[in-house]
Amino acid sequence: MSIKEIKSGTLYKEYSLEIPYEEINEIIDSKIQELLPTVSLPGFRKGKAPLSIVRKKYENNVLSEAVENLVQSKTKDLLEKRNLKPFTQPKIDLKKYEKNEPIEVEIKIDLEPKIKLKDFKSFVVNKYEIDLDKSLIEENYKEFVKSQKKYSKIINNREIIVSDKVFVNLTTNDSSAPDYFKLQKNLPIIIDSEYQVLPEIGSRILEKKLKKGNKDNLLLDVSKSLKLDKEKLIPFDVEIIEIEESTPFVVDKEFLDKSGFKDEKDLKNNLEKNFKSQYENGLKQIEKKELMDTLDKEHKFDLPQGILDQEIKDIWHRLEHAKKDGSLDEDDKKLNDEELKKRYEKISKRRVKLALLLQFISKQNNISVDEKELSNGMMQYSSQYPGQEKEIIEYFKKNPSAIETIRGPILEEKVIKSIMSDANIKKIKVTKDEYEKLEKKVFDVKEGN
Repeated sequence: MSIKEIKSGTLYKEYSLEIPYEEINEIIDSKIQELLPTVSLPGFRKGKAPLSIVRKKYENNVLSEAVENLVQSKTKDLLEKRNLKPFTQPKIDLKKYEKNEPIEVEIKIDLEPKIKLKDFKSFVVNKYEIDLDKSLIEENYKEFVKSQKKYSKIINNREIIVSDKVFVNLTTNDSSAPDYFKLQKNLPIIIDSEYQVLPEIGSRILEKKLKKGNKDNLLLDVSKSLKLDKEKLIPFDVEIIEIEESTPFVVDKEFLDKSGFKDEKDLKNNLEKNFKSQYENGLKQIEKKELMDTLDKEHKFDLPQGILDQEIKDIWHRLEHAKKDGSLDEDDKKLNDEELKKRYEKISKRRVKLALLLQFISKQNNISVDEKELSNGMMQYSSQYPGQEKEIIEYFKKNPSAIETIRGPILEEKVIKSIMSDANIKKIKVTKDEYEKLEKKVFDVKEGN
């Protein structure tokens, strides 16, 4: 076997192996010899057929396994010979395989980084608590009441006004329209809502000064539904089925009973709890980000070039896709390709570094995710999709690799808790204004974090 190093980078190696075909032949012969006593062929007693005939019949059956075993063996020999410690499973690519010709294989190896952990007892970790004054809580309650809209059918048929809720039949014969828009019956449209099923449909219906029972034709833009860059106007037939007018909303017994609250005080307490919870969840993300910043700052080590290159490649692929379907972040739209690459190369390095670091910490501290935690994680994930829980659990069972999307966040959370249990906790109370400034500072995208 000949070995040629074709690429060498930071904690990364690529080799080309050329393996004589004779070695495959030897393995095939060995496998055929194992099969020989069990083979029954016409004209021969069981186990008495000539080796050459048995080989001709069964060679292709054992060939794939023979090649795989040989390549795995040669890869192991390479690692031992070159004294290499792979960080992940080497990637093996069979470049050339032809009968009676040398086999050519490429092997890509990410090497284990040398990481020296800092003493987490020296870390100072911020633990935030939101301090919301009563006026903010009361303002939040008023905003909730204001946001609740109540509608009732109009008594006298009149033209639609801006505060109405309208039910329409929407149809089109245009073949380029999305299928779900070709026939929509009893479709509710809140005229003054910012969220419309089609852009400007509310305002267009309002312009027509329609009444219940009226029919009309509208040209509506479906470019967003079809993910087009340019405007795409399609004619729709609109029939007004019902008009409901906005009526003042009051927190009455009917609303409280329907929503499951004892009284208005119970409602206020629930809203206050949810209001605080929103900030508490945000503060947890800030705490995590600050801890990640500290880990990044306090640890210096080389990154395996192969893993880093793959991360950059994956992120760039997603960016290219986002450009095509128009979903690129607004901040990214301001940058040219060179600036984007620079930003996301920095982000990639940070992500790979922190992922390796958290993985190393988990190994050093024997932190793992047990079956119960994994099962609870899958149940929690599937609960986000009501009615599809069973199918999602079955998917995870049939696709073990997909379970990593559940295991990863759980393991990360356990590692973070472990670090914080050793670190010095600094408790800080923040007001709403301080929270907003802190959030903007910590998650400043321009910093490339």
